[in-house]
Amino acid sequence: MDTLERTNRVSATLAGAEPGPRDRSTADLLRSIARDTSILVRKEVELARQELTEALKARLKAVAALAAAGVLALLALAFLGAAAAEALEGPLSPWGARLAVAGGFLIVALGSLLFARARMRRPSLAPEETVRTVKEDVEWARAQLKR
Repeated sequence: MDTLERTNRVSATLAGAEPGPRDRSTADLLRSIARDTSILVRKEVELARQELTEALKARLKAVAALAAAGVLALLALAFLGAAAAEALEGPLSPWGARLAVAGGFLIVALGSLLFARARMRRPSLAPEETVRTVKEDVEWARAQLKR
């Protein structure tokens, strides 16, 4: 670097201005690109981690609520089943009444299972926002390299 270029850089630094791309050496530009890329990658990893954490927290809350509801529903169903079987013993034999109540419970359990399965699929575990921003970053980097 000659004296004039060094003087221009010092003057620009003292004036508070960053040297423009044409005033910087290739090594400086490469260091800057490497630093910016490193920061970008760290931010993308941080975003992916945050998205996955939020998705897992939502799933854990759903599982906890489902477990609590399941325990309470089992208690209620035990009492309802006993009452229904007792009520059906008039027209049916005792074993037939209990079989009919058990069949009704199985139908309700199947509906609950299908509902829970549909709920467990949302939100997606894939870090969708991160994928979108990484694609944008790759496009930006390609555009920068074409300059």
